[in-house]
Amino acid sequence: MESYPKPLVPTSPILSSGTLGLRRERTDIPSVLDAGVARFLTSGRVGIAWTLRLLGIGPGHKVLIPSYNCSSMVAPVQWCGAEPVYYRVSERLDIDLDDLERQLEPAVRLLMVTHYFGFPQQCEALRAFCDRKGIALLEDCAHAFFGTYAGRPLGSFGDFAIASPMKFFPTLDGGCLVSARHSLDGVQLRMGGRAFQIKSLLTPLETALEYGRLGTFGSILRPIMQAKDSLWRTLKTLRHGTAEGPERGSSFAPSSSEGGFGFDPMWFDTAMSGGSRYVMFHTSWARLVKRRRRHYQRFAEALTGLSGCRPLLPDLPDGVVPYVFPLLLADHEQSFPVLKQRGVPMLRWDSLSTEAAAHCPQSALYAHALVQLPCHQELLDDELEWMIAEIRRTLTT
Repeated sequence: MESYPKPLVPTSPILSSGTLGLRRERTDIPSVLDAGVARFLTSGRVGIAWTLRLLGIGPGHKVLIPSYNCSSMVAPVQWCGAEPVYYRVSERLDIDLDDLERQLEPAVRLLMVTHYFGFPQQCEALRAFCDRKGIALLEDCAHAFFGTYAGRPLGSFGDFAIASPMKFFPTLDGGCLVSARHSLDGVQLRMGGRAFQIKSLLTPLETALEYGRLGTFGSILRPIMQAKDSLWRTLKTLRHGTAEGPERGSSFAPSSSEGGFGFDPMWFDTAMSGGSRYVMFHTSWARLVKRRRRHYQRFAEALTGLSGCRPLLPDLPDGVVPYVFPLLLADHEQSFPVLKQRGVPMLRWDSLSTEAAAHCPQSALYAHALVQLPCHQELLDDELEWMIAEIRRTLTT
């Protein structure tokens, strides 16, 4: 895999003087937490694993998963011993209902539905399909912490829903499992150890300092952060021979907090860190929604009609709070590495399984040609304009 320089613009939301500096304001757009009872986990993929556990899904069972997927969606299914079965999506990433019907077989126990980039799927039709076929429905709201469909919060149509707060808030970790149809009393969680709790406070601060977001407060924090490595060495020494839970592993945090796509069973019953929960519930949600929508619309305005690319979903309906801005590159083999080398922050799901890619040519194309540009609330205006300028420069030359 080719190595690229660190992005010059933060890929995910980071702490800034504005993150917690405003009174926490609610937004008119509901969140997945309005969809039912919630449990707070370390990641969304852990929520998938708990869904499988609560439904009794294991060896001999199958789970319907969209062909266009992040491997972190598949890993919990494989962990529990079930078999993933892939179904097709359309050019706009809508579920192919006819193919869904064709993939259905007696061993299927669950349909996993992804609200890509914050845009809702056909929730009512999918709920009716599952009820008719006698299978459970899981709404994957990892990209849709906020949002509605037919006047109801996303996450309220499924038997279960999962979400990934760390995609929307400047936190180290965070996942949610939500249900209005089933009891979550069986989800018994414990707090992570000391190092995990401390890391949940220090890592967001460190990232904010790297991108110069904390102003005067940053100059006070910098000496503390420079002593971080010494702190970690001390904590590692303290934890040897103790039973602090998942920190017995090689890291103080799950792989999901460090950019990995695997599933860490040792974090299965660990609750979301205290620091991450504090940030999530003390951030201005109104500011988050407003700025994400504004940044998305600016991308659409600037890149629509540009030769060499096409915004996949240029229109932003009311009630949609985007995770990223999806952009389809015409000559991705040339333009993607150039943009990455220039420090433009981009993600793509280029690790599809052979089975998923073979079943859905559209997904196979998007695995390499569809890139995700950050539109999070902590982008600065000049960073947004710089990204637009670099894309225009690359694609026009």
